Amino acid sequence: MSRVITAQTRFHSEEISPGVRLERFHPGGRFGPNDEVRLATEGGQGWSEIVLLGGPSDPFTMMLPDIRLPANQFWPLHWHDCWTVVLVVEGTCLVGDWWMAPGDVFITMPELEYGPLVSGPEGVRLFEIFAQAHLAPGGYAPEYRDHPTLQGGQHVFRERSPLNRRNEGRQTLPLDGVEGVWKTRMTPGAAWDLGEAGDPDRGLMKDTRLEAGERILAHSYGDWHGLFVLDGAIRIGERVLGEDAYLLIEPNGAVDEIVAEPGGAQLLELSRTARGAERKLAAGA
Repeated sequence: MSRVITAQTRFHSEEISPGVRLERFHPGGRFGPNDEVRLATEGGQGWSEIVLLGGPSDPFTMMLPDIRLPANQFWPLHWHDCWTVVLVVEGTCLVGDWWMAPGDVFITMPELEYGPLVSGPEGVRLFEIFAQAHLAPGGYAPEYRDHPTLQGGQHVFRERSPLNRRNEGRQTLPLDGVEGVWKTRMTPGAAWDLGEAGDPDRGLMKDTRLEAGERILAHSYGDWHGLFVLDGAIRIGERVLGEDAYLLIEPNGAVDEIVAEPGGAQLLELSRTARGAERKLAAGA
């Protein structure tokens, strides 16, 4: 039986301007804040915390679980019913037949069965991003009902769709040439649609790099936006945000000027919808 501990509290959370919260992920890297994933439990023990982009009046929220998994844990073929991203932050992870390293990005369209997912020999920390949280559970085919990793969880088991029946009798979906999956990588300025191009409700993801001293002027967004520091550091007001810090920005939240620290910075930007992708400069900026 596997176990995933989900954090119930934030490591750090404060409102720094109207509609803008500064938050920080729990420390500990791929081993968890208290070495949770190193504990020798049956099936392996993981750790996670969840970030949501969306409010109670929104029809859906985007969800980013920060997941830390023990070495060699095996999750069988499965699917999600929304656009899904796997971004490796630390360690390595096998998805299908692709060994992913830090900075590698796997994207799949809804309802497409992929896998397995196997954490590497040193464990893995990954962001698994779901464009619409209520569609994230997806499912596992019935033959995995007795799989050791899935015992004791709230997993959904249901029959494969006609498309996914190509996986019947198989343990792995090789990824090359599969329509609806993308093997890509974080690169400066890269951007990805998490939905059909042109759909105003599609999610968006972007890799933003800032050189030392580079500025993002005071601004806001038309929808929920997350700005996560992956490397380096930025300054906003008197606060310095390094690795594992992020800004959670509500629609029209007032984001003060951001300045990259001397080593520059790499930022992961997430927008709940396309309306949350464009920076709207503040008056006088």
